[in-house]
Amino acid sequence: MIIVNFKAYRDAIGYEARKISKICNEVSEESGEDVICVPQDQDLRVCEGKLFAQHIDNVNPGSHTGSKLAEGLKDAGASGTLLNHSEKRMDRKEISNAIDKCDDLDLTSIVCAQSPEECKDLSQLNPDFVAYEPPELIGGDKSVSEAHPSLIQEAVKQSEAPVLVGAGIKTKSDVEKSTDLGCEGVLVASGVVKAENQYEEVMELCKGL
Repeated sequence: MIIVNFKAYRDAIGYEARKISKICNEVSEESGEDVICVPQDQDLRVCEGKLFAQHIDNVNPGSHTGSKLAEGLKDAGASGTLLNHSEKRMDRKEISNAIDKCDDLDLTSIVCAQSPEECKDLSQLNPDFVAYEPPELIGGDKSVSEAHPSLIQEAVKQSEAPVLVGAGIKTKSDVEKSTDLGCEGVLVASGVVKAENQYEEVMELCKGL
């Protein structure tokens, strides 16, 4: 799968979020590959295709002002969520509780990890996927598949859950290398959101699968 994280980029909010999601959905239908968009919460209802939330909090409906309520995000169109992204870290107990919440609501859980060792540890909490993302490469010019192929292999070896990989992924070659090393797919962000031709970029990434 290709997971496109919109983060909080100005290029991916409101009308632009909808436009990118339509492009990703079109590519998904044409290529036959899963392309999942991860927009800001407020844009879930205007986006189309398969959508994940960027984060959920382990709270039940009630007095929790400012919390990311899983039930609300699912109602808005999310079928899964990222957890513990490098830009939104959680402690182990929070992650465990959030995974349980996802299980209860039939939401796909993707737990991000910063090292192969953390992949092993967090995979024992039984998420649907673990995403290995070395924080020093996120948003950079060098991809994890170029910089740390041996660590991707180690993450796949140690994790008890299927592994995705992200950080600097931008090309078909990055995707091919990642899947050859045993990953089930990739997480991308600026490589798609800030691309001149987003359609061509997403289609090229899908060809790497």
